Amino acid sequence: MNFSEIREFDSSWILKSLEQKLVCVDLCGRVIYANAAAISLSEYEYQQGNPLADFLPFIVCDGERALADLLRCSDGDLKDCRVVLPHTKDNQYKIVIKDIVDDAGEIAGRSLLISDEQALAVHYGDGESHLDPLTELMGRQEFERRLANLVNDASTSSRTHALLYIDIDQFKLINDTSGHGAGDNLIKVIADALKTELFIGDMLCRLGGDEFGVLLSNVDAFEARSVANRLVKAIKRMSFVWSGISHKASISIGVVLVDEHTSDRESVMSQADVAMYSAKENGRGRVHMYDKSDKKLSRLHDDMDWVHRINKALAADDFSLVTERIMPLVDQSNRTTIYNEILVRMRYNGEMLRPGQFMPAAERFGLMPQIDRWVIKHFFSYLQRNSDLNNRDVMYSINISGQSLCQESFLEFVYRCLCRGNVNPEIICFEITETVAITNFSVVTRFIHRVHELGGKFALDDFGTGMSSFGYLQELPVDFVKIDGLFVHDMDKNPVHEAMVRSINDISHVLGKRTIAEFVERESVFDQLQALGVDYAQGYLHGRPTDLVDLCSESAG
Repeated sequence: MNFSEIREFDSSWILKSLEQKLVCVDLCGRVIYANAAAISLSEYEYQQGNPLADFLPFIVCDGERALADLLRCSDGDLKDCRVVLPHTKDNQYKIVIKDIVDDAGEIAGRSLLISDEQALAVHYGDGESHLDPLTELMGRQEFERRLANLVNDASTSSRTHALLYIDIDQFKLINDTSGHGAGDNLIKVIADALKTELFIGDMLCRLGGDEFGVLLSNVDAFEARSVANRLVKAIKRMSFVWSGISHKASISIGVVLVDEHTSDRESVMSQADVAMYSAKENGRGRVHMYDKSDKKLSRLHDDMDWVHRINKALAADDFSLVTERIMPLVDQSNRTTIYNEILVRMRYNGEMLRPGQFMPAAERFGLMPQIDRWVIKHFFSYLQRNSDLNNRDVMYSINISGQSLCQESFLEFVYRCLCRGNVNPEIICFEITETVAITNFSVVTRFIHRVHELGGKFALDDFGTGMSSFGYLQELPVDFVKIDGLFVHDMDKNPVHEAMVRSINDISHVLGKRTIAEFVERESVFDQLQALGVDYAQGYLHGRPTDLVDLCSESAG
């Protein structure tokens, strides 16, 4: 059998040859291939077809099994042992043995990847003091040190390396449904599975939480992607059982090359993080290679920069609340006469940023529940400090995201806040968008009923854009319907939009719901809304958002 006939042999195994020696043998132990590094290790002339013992007469260190026995055994792929050579007994080598499969799916031979452990220790250093206690993998500190070494090496040589940034898909779901014990066990099982798929000299570490990193030395883009794809497939094949329940696991991997153009360790980590998130957004269980010319990745990178800013703002309370007046249009006797929507701003570089500048990134990366909690907590504290604002003829509207509504703990958080006292639940109105309400119909309906039990209110925001708007409206127990500004802002010039506003208003009133028109910016629109009988108007015509402290003077007035 010729080496060229082994069609299914993993090419990335062959390519790992700069620091490691590769030898392939048939099932009789005859050498069918040896790379230059392996040939340089031998005292004898390399001759294809000669027995391995005549080329590299290895002695297995533990003495329990001969190398020939390990090559013949059929107890599975990826066996390993430590060996020495007669002429270099002071130097120990590690051999990883991998099956070679032919195009009929039969085992046709074995490959031996040979690593000089002493040389590897010099190259990588002693990292045992930096081991992660859960997985016994290298920890983040040592990983970053070695990554910095690769960046320096790439800048002074023609070699390229790679960083693989790995994240367990839907790990939080395992933690939430099966407990942290299951989560820890899954991390360990995945760590073990990843180790068996990597070569000696590849560095695997746990970066923290459910994230891992792999450093590949002397590889090109093709090799790096091949390794990453092999890792993804290995985890998909893996079986994870906890408390008698079998779970499917998968990982997403971002891949970045480290070459002469790489500026520093931090940029590589950031790029790998972006590529990993892109792999998740493409469907999870995938590999994505970082390409700085990819505009989608560039936008994702920008959003991830916002994630760091948002997290920093949350930790430092660098958010602020403002209020926007909602004006009554019709006789409001015995109804709310003062109505305000509470909006959030974020401080950054001395500026107050509007939601449109940071909310898209918060939504993309699941940070909305933390922002929603911050708004509710701080506004309720403000009401408690200003008890004169707790009147029944006022209303304060607070936006809630779909991400928050889907968290059971968020509903309990809101319920506790409303029950705590010092805040009258009857003056609080929560806003959700029509899209969120329709997408999470049963969850939203349950949330509304719980808030109604305490006397709170609900408004349906951006109404009118959905295909099934009216059909859902009669099923949703909301108190207010906010007519989408798309129809309102030019209804004095667009008869179709005027007809939409009229229809939404009429049907809402038939269903016993009050209406609020958004984006009211001209007197002519205001007058039209009043003539149609719309209950409230919101927009810059009667004032832009102002600081929260203005509520006190407004209430006193």
